[in-house]
Amino acid sequence: MEQTILNWLLEEQTPEVRLRTLKEYVKLPDDDEEVIICKRLLLQSKVYERGLKKLKKDKSWDKYDAILAFAEWGLTRDDIGGDIDDEVFALIESTGFKMLCGEPLLLRNLVKLGYYTEDIVKNEIDSVLKLIKEDGGFGCISTNKKINDPKKPHKSCARLTVEYLLLVAELHLQGYKPACEDALVHYFTKRNIFYRTDDMQTPMVDVMLGTFYPPDPIKIGAHQIVYALRALGCEPESEAMQAGYSVLDRHRLENGRYALTASKSVPAFKAGNVGEENKWVTLYACVAQE
Repeated sequence: MEQTILNWLLEEQTPEVRLRTLKEYVKLPDDDEEVIICKRLLLQSKVYERGLKKLKKDKSWDKYDAILAFAEWGLTRDDIGGDIDDEVFALIESTGFKMLCGEPLLLRNLVKLGYYTEDIVKNEIDSVLKLIKEDGGFGCISTNKKINDPKKPHKSCARLTVEYLLLVAELHLQGYKPACEDALVHYFTKRNIFYRTDDMQTPMVDVMLGTFYPPDPIKIGAHQIVYALRALGCEPESEAMQAGYSVLDRHRLENGRYALTASKSVPAFKAGNVGEENKWVTLYACVAQE
């Protein structure tokens, strides 16, 4: 990463990006003075205040979005303190983790926040990862027989499998290797990450070729997918990773920064304007190429 881009990511006016950059790219430990100061600024910021308000709302999806935001920013449950545990366990109790197609992403965010030490979270992760299919992906969870008739064979759902990729990548980063890791990686590498096995020019899901952010259970962009595969040990020189970098390059601007192609109308947190250079996309893309 060029120093000018790193300086941009480390700007104090976006402490949430600064913290994630310090921890993920600069690789400073949590007890480093610079990290401690950045956390303090973030926890006193308006962006954190908005996240905390969302966490304390009654609706489950508001809590879900707050948990996602805190995880993306590089915070942990210890950083947030007593404000988060009750809300997390209340969400688990009320939903049983089953938030439509959003369970794997929720589990990934809980791991990132430090909840893998909790038996209820670990046991759920162990349970769902055993559902991996023979093709290395994860199947559709719909109970609509027109979509997912249990009596008929179905290929894995690419959208859901991407969420599991982020979950397994986060487990790997924290020192755990689930039994399904190699098969899951192969699911993507045999497709050059994004493409149909019967047509290596056609994406499995169009959104995968863009830089959609913040992540949504069924919309996750190329920058996070390539990042996850790199975290899982895929070599930059491999055919699949080169295909991933080629897609990322489509969104690279002349100044070396990367643009945001799409986001939800009401995102989990404000991450920047569509069509403009974006710190989050740039951070993910740069880490993915390390």
